[in-house]
Amino acid sequence: MAAEQILPAQETRAAVWSLMLSGVVWGLIWWPLKYFAGLSLTGHAIALTAYALVSLVAIPFIWREYAQWKTELGLLLLIGLFFGCANLAFTTALMTGSVVRAMLLFYLLPAWGAIGGALFLKERLRPRRLLAVFLSLAGVFTIMGGLAVFAQPLSLADGLALLAGLCYTAASITNRKARLIPLLSRTLVTFLGCSVLAVLMLVYTQPVIPHLSFTDWSLLALFAFLWLLGGSMLTTYGVTHVQASRAAVLQVVELLVAVLSAIVIGGERLAFNDYLGAALIVTATLIEATSQAQA
Repeated sequence: MAAEQILPAQETRAAVWSLMLSGVVWGLIWWPLKYFAGLSLTGHAIALTAYALVSLVAIPFIWREYAQWKTELGLLLLIGLFFGCANLAFTTALMTGSVVRAMLLFYLLPAWGAIGGALFLKERLRPRRLLAVFLSLAGVFTIMGGLAVFAQPLSLADGLALLAGLCYTAASITNRKARLIPLLSRTLVTFLGCSVLAVLMLVYTQPVIPHLSFTDWSLLALFAFLWLLGGSMLTTYGVTHVQASRAAVLQVVELLVAVLSAIVIGGERLAFNDYLGAALIVTATLIEATSQAQA
């Protein structure tokens, strides 16, 4: 069904549940990624394998809907570019750095979403929403070590986590602006965009894909089609029917699931500034979540 045929007011409850469930899916994604990292796979290699597998299947389905999205080709390409960049950056950040730190830095989403929604979608920035933006920025500043952030450059994983959040919000805003692109094309172009970026990166670096057993290749394929594709379908449906700023907030479930699972399952530990920064970010999301949605 084309996006313009779906009435957001009638789909809000389904969209909210879709975003919350996708938050659980993405909140636990670090688990299989850490497993694949243990096999010596990199984020670039994941894009060239798992994402490429879905892309090969996706191309015919995207092309079949050409008549519906041809007038919004530019928006479709931007969705693929932004989501592709976000996925590639976020995957690498999770595989190479701390899960908790990557998630917290990625969660500038309330700030990016509110600012982007106001600039491009004419959503109102009321005092409560401005407070949420300030607190989320303060939270990330605290996590980065306060004033010490200016004394040393970001680590690669930190920079990629921040980049992923920015690109993800840009993709969500583009999704909201699109009216004719069918849901299926919106979702599948994400994988195509990620794969194309990974191929272009081969000009600068060529990741070594180690010898994998049949079991590991099977797990990689399941990860691609069940975890990545399934989670993307849930996310795309949600962000298409919920305000960009509110969609970013509803997905706080992803942050909570990721942090708690990384501590309980992954054995990660938080420093005091991480706890303080996380508290500020969660407070920001709660303020935004309880504010009245504005059209």
